[in-house]
Amino acid sequence: MSEATKKQIIKTAYDLFSQYGIKSVSMDDIARNTGLSKRTLYGEFNDKEDLLQQGLIMLYGQLRAKMNQFESENHSALDTFLLIYDEMMKNARWYTPKFYDDLQRYPNAQSMIEAEQKEFAEKYRRYIARGVEEGELRSEVNIEIIALLAKEQMRMMQPSQKYRDFPMREVYNTILLTFLRGICTEQGCEKLERYAAKQIYFNQ
Repeated sequence: MSEATKKQIIKTAYDLFSQYGIKSVSMDDIARNTGLSKRTLYGEFNDKEDLLQQGLIMLYGQLRAKMNQFESENHSALDTFLLIYDEMMKNARWYTPKFYDDLQRYPNAQSMIEAEQKEFAEKYRRYIARGVEEGELRSEVNIEIIALLAKEQMRMMQPSQKYRDFPMREVYNTILLTFLRGICTEQGCEKLERYAAKQIYFNQ
């Protein structure tokens, strides 16, 4: 099996998991959606959890590559943060709440997610510290607390019945902009308001 075919199987399986929940998707469903036999799938993947973990590796790997790219382009910390957010929204995945409920049945995958979130939280901590040095984030904020809050923001972005009456992208934008406005200096807020105006324009 080619690497491209294997990646497509992983992507298809992960799309199904995020849309319907992990428990509801069978290997038969994955085989049918990829046009392959179940025997072929089991020749490449141990089971459904293996596919789930491979999907997470692919997802976080793509995000990490983009973060590294933006960091190498010498953007300000605030610009880097916004570029990463834009990249996430380009390929936004609207997870069903069942996905997170089902994760409890797959502790290895859940541990992987927690480890990745911890790594990204550390990156955000460095962005915040650099943003303070660049004068776009407020110097009086406690960087460690803000980094923890950034991690909690990611948790808040998980689907919830509380937000069911609103488009998820609008929910994400509101959470992000409210959070950043609270820690930006006047200089940073000016940049943030330009970004917010651009978001409104493109979402009309």
